[in-house]
Amino acid sequence: MKSAGYRIGIVGCGVAGQAAAIFLAECGHDVTVFERFAEPRPLGAGLLLQPTGLAVLRALRLRQQALSRGSKILGLEARTAGGRRVIDLSYSTLHPAAHGLGIRRGVLFDLLHRRLKESPARLVTGTEIHDVVREHGRGVVIDEDGQRYGPYDLVVVADGAHSILRQRLMPEAHQRLYEWGCLWTIVPDSAGIGATSLLRQRVRGTREMIGLLPVGDNQLTLYWSVPAAALAPGVPVDLGVIQRTGRTLWPEAASIVSAAVEADDFSRASYRHVALPRWNDGPILFIGDAAHGTSPQLGQGANLGLVDGWTLADVLAETPDIPSAITRFAERRGATVRFYRQASHLLTPLFQSDVASLGWIRDAFMGIACRLPVSRTIAATTLAGLRISWLFSARLDAEGRYRLDA
Repeated sequence: MKSAGYRIGIVGCGVAGQAAAIFLAECGHDVTVFERFAEPRPLGAGLLLQPTGLAVLRALRLRQQALSRGSKILGLEARTAGGRRVIDLSYSTLHPAAHGLGIRRGVLFDLLHRRLKESPARLVTGTEIHDVVREHGRGVVIDEDGQRYGPYDLVVVADGAHSILRQRLMPEAHQRLYEWGCLWTIVPDSAGIGATSLLRQRVRGTREMIGLLPVGDNQLTLYWSVPAAALAPGVPVDLGVIQRTGRTLWPEAASIVSAAVEADDFSRASYRHVALPRWNDGPILFIGDAAHGTSPQLGQGANLGLVDGWTLADVLAETPDIPSAITRFAERRGATVRFYRQASHLLTPLFQSDVASLGWIRDAFMGIACRLPVSRTIAATTLAGLRISWLFSARLDAEGRYRLDA
């Protein structure tokens, strides 16, 4: 990548924002990151990095550190309460060495944040950005007190799925809140669930789902499906229901659920389905969940955001100006993001909804689809973050890794 020396403001210090800031600053751009918290912090308990996200960490020289602090994931398994397989996928379908990585969100955040501080980018904390305006073809960032920053040749909005700036600058965007969300927590793996190196789920209908993701250090992220109304601030968590349902839905994990209930340290997570009419408003570009928020059913949010950050730096290096770079960025990211947004939206009601018949359809057909060669490969490439569209996917290299420049 060559340096163009643009002045760039980035709003948001999450996964996508930090990745973009590091790449851009180390390419020679003058980068300032704005974060609303006085001390930047991660939100959420754990996530699954796919080969795509791991490729970006490799480009950031963080892959080995992430591997040492997370847990390799070899596949995904979902069963009904009666033991029937709903999903049975392995990365080995694509390559014997392929894998994902379960990692605590705080660990990933810390790795990125240290790299950000080592980079030439500037970090402005305790500053909540309320608006971005266009002046003479450039962007000016305005905080809640009316203070102005800039102008910037490019403003990158990476303030998450619940982006205030997206609602202000693109009110016509589709940004519907999902009717179901999750409770998350980190618990010790007292039952040896992580020994299988799988992300494991148990489901009963479409209203009950529990998942356990190994995230390193003999710990698991436990997530529990709940209606979004139950996640509202001030609504108490019914720990008794969690314990009773967990015991019957997944007896093998009863001790883990009990430990989570006893600790009572759940985080609440709601999700939005975000679809923008375009990626940008002049020199203001949206990336990460601010641009394409989805439910977590396909485990792609952090991975898409990481690749957004790398791609942005790459297109700025290969194009003559900001408008050309934004056009190239949209061309390179559009099809993949559109596929995962659509696929996530279609899949979510099969696992989280009030429509019981969708659970019957899921239980009847998804297990079969995971065993048929063609549909199994499609499902595995979807899991691994490799789909380019409904018809095409990228390939892993000879070592089972995804190549960003392929």
